[in-house]
Amino acid sequence: MKNLFTIALLLLALTSCDHAQKTIMFDLSHSQCRGIEPGFETYPKVLPAYQEMAQELGATLIVNEDSEITPQLLKKVDVLVMLSPLSNQLQKDLTEVEKKTLVNYVKKGGSLLFFVDDNHRVDLARYGANDVTRAFGIEFGEDVPLPGNVGAVSFKNEIFKERYEIPYSGACVMTGGTPVSVCMEGGWLHGSYVTLKNGGKFFAGGDTMVGLLLGYEDGVRKVTNGMETHWWGKDSRAYMTDLLEWALKK
Repeated sequence: MKNLFTIALLLLALTSCDHAQKTIMFDLSHSQCRGIEPGFETYPKVLPAYQEMAQELGATLIVNEDSEITPQLLKKVDVLVMLSPLSNQLQKDLTEVEKKTLVNYVKKGGSLLFFVDDNHRVDLARYGANDVTRAFGIEFGEDVPLPGNVGAVSFKNEIFKERYEIPYSGACVMTGGTPVSVCMEGGWLHGSYVTLKNGGKFFAGGDTMVGLLLGYEDGVRKVTNGMETHWWGKDSRAYMTDLLEWALKK
């Protein structure tokens, strides 16, 4: 009888672990979602949308407003989402502690979704992006020499269920990783990933527009009107939902 009781407790514990709600952390501590154009300092639709996506995936979304990213902060975080700073005047650079923490977080099995933007918006060298990405064979470089609003597309693969159309306008050159999305002009790499043997996952994006959930159903490629542009790329939310779902899987 005692053995049966022990087995019952073990099965209950295993069942509880299987259904434990996972946690997604959305980082705002490096001045993400704050732009330089008057009237566009914030993107108020971003956080509610990510909250909804997390709920759809059975996860909890928490926001890091201003804390340094440390091992303790990430102790119970399954996925960390870091969009790009949008102003090199406002950006908060990664500290040495944060760079080390981010690399070790993935190497110990965590999932990191790490976006940057063009050098007009974020000073990549000062921000320290490559100090993180090079640990996984991915590197960011100079700005892509293309006009605005050219768009990008994803491949149907282990991350994305469909070929998604996403915005791309002002990005940096990136190399390395397994490609999952590319620019519509010239095939410039938009997004790539690395999966470690222990389950750690690292995704890098060279343009943060998709992470900001930009793009319109009526967007027309190569037509621009400043911040009033109807960006081509209607599938940002679907792209990010699939990306989060992949990052949560272990």
